[in-house]
Amino acid sequence: MRRHAGLNPRAKYREPITVEDVLASRMISSPLHLLDCCVISDGGGALVLTSVERARDLRRPPVVILGAAEALRHAEIGTRDLLDVAARQSGPLALARAGVRHADIDLALIYDSYTITVLATLEALGFCAAGEGGAFCADGRIGLGGALPVNPDGGGLSSNHPGMRGIFLVVEATRQLRDECGPRQVKDATLALVHGTGGMLGQRHSGVTLILGRV
Repeated sequence: MRRHAGLNPRAKYREPITVEDVLASRMISSPLHLLDCCVISDGGGALVLTSVERARDLRRPPVVILGAAEALRHAEIGTRDLLDVAARQSGPLALARAGVRHADIDLALIYDSYTITVLATLEALGFCAAGEGGAFCADGRIGLGGALPVNPDGGGLSSNHPGMRGIFLVVEATRQLRDECGPRQVKDATLALVHGTGGMLGQRHSGVTLILGRV
């Protein structure tokens, strides 16, 4: 996420960091350090929604919603499982409604309140099996040029996080699908998965998954 933010002039934190920097940063809640946590910022975003017929006449190419799903998740009293997230329900349904598979997705915009949120969400969405998120993300797989670039704007971990970050996921996906992102552009991007999470993981929360594509 930080490498991606370095390519985004709008990102709040762009200077490079290392694994050692993360581990040396202040402990917030074990095992999460300061640099495992999203930034705090102001910000806002907006979308214009219209029909495909109207959008064809606009000056910029439209991006269409090919599939969408939402889910709610809350644990039983006394139960707390940070890895049992709503994406497990909304992700497969959105993909099925769009008629696409995981392998078809060119990039993913994943809500990243913490580093663990990205791993848990990728697992729940079905990109990898439970417990394999770390290995899945290794060796540059989720970086630009990797098999599944994630949060090319830098995400909530480095770009911005005004509390309700979901709108920025859709904005970045739209820019990527329009080939407007310059040095952080995902090459030949035609399909993007967007997933936002709201509430508290391990307790009551919601998840929304969108599959966006070019006309």
